[in-house]
Amino acid sequence: MVEFEEVQDSQVRDELIRKAKLIKRRPYRRWHTHFGMIAALGGVIIAPILLGLWLGGYLDEILPQRFSWRLSLLFVGFVWGAFNAYMWVSIENQKNEQLEAKSNVIKQGEEK
Repeated sequence: MVEFEEVQDSQVRDELIRKAKLIKRRPYRRWHTHFGMIAALGGVIIAPILLGLWLGGYLDEILPQRFSWRLSLLFVGFVWGAFNAYMWVSIENQKNEQLEAKSNVIKQGEEK
């Protein structure tokens, strides 16, 4: 077993207390919140794909071409949905980073 000096032991204890306070400050999210976020993310991806399929089928009937409108707009819908999902997740990450930065500022205020 590794023995810590008095200073190292108090630093470890202080760090553990600090992290516990940060966890306690975080908003508690229940399972249905996470389920709702996953469902919303799925909707952000699926809606453009279905819109592309519908519009592609309509254009296949109205404007027949050598290529498939449905397949082309399916791909466009997938790219659009993936971009929407990426932007949504990046915005949520920015919100979480801002919340964590705010809690770090509060923590620094408590130490002084």
